[in-house]
Amino acid sequence: MKIAIDGTAASGKGTLSYHLSKILKLPRLDTGLLYRKVAYLYIKSLKLMPPRNSINNSILRIIVNDFDLNDLDPERLKHDTYGNFASKIGKLDFVRNKLKKLQISFVEDMTKRKGGCILDGRDIGTEILPNADFKFYVDAPVKVRAKRRFEQLHSLDKSIEFKKILLDLEKRDNTDKSRKTSPLIISKDSIVLDTEFLNPQQVLKKALYFIKNK
Repeated sequence: MKIAIDGTAASGKGTLSYHLSKILKLPRLDTGLLYRKVAYLYIKSLKLMPPRNSINNSILRIIVNDFDLNDLDPERLKHDTYGNFASKIGKLDFVRNKLKKLQISFVEDMTKRKGGCILDGRDIGTEILPNADFKFYVDAPVKVRAKRRFEQLHSLDKSIEFKKILLDLEKRDNTDKSRKTSPLIISKDSIVLDTEFLNPQQVLKKALYFIKNK
């Protein structure tokens, strides 16, 4: 069984993917971590924050060409600095093409070894797993998502401001949905899960209902 989960930032798609992988005993790949790891390695290589409108493609190509799926540590990569920059480099064809190949290789390997897998991201149902057995699109109003992200991050950093998180999410939504290569869209055969008034267990229950009653 192959499951594709797409959706906006902080919508709950990663949480759904995690719980489904545990229940269905399928390997999982959070593809957003690939882009965050590239962002992390790039920023680390410069040893300072990258200029907002300037990316050194030469350095970025070296990082991408040597990239692999090892050490995708969500705790280290969860900071919004990496998420926001990941959204910027995600617009670059050479970055997406390399990471797309790695994702497809993961799918092929896990399908042979484990009988399937679960991937979550922003172009899974349209680009990586167009023939997935199940496709979910997870979303919620941006203010709801910003509130969730604020509550998550504010416990770690009291200086975090809600307005900044909201602005960052609005920018990421626009970037993800407007990029020319693999934009975030709802595929025609996706099951849309609106998580505005649902907790993670309720979202999981809805997803499992569709899977068990196909």
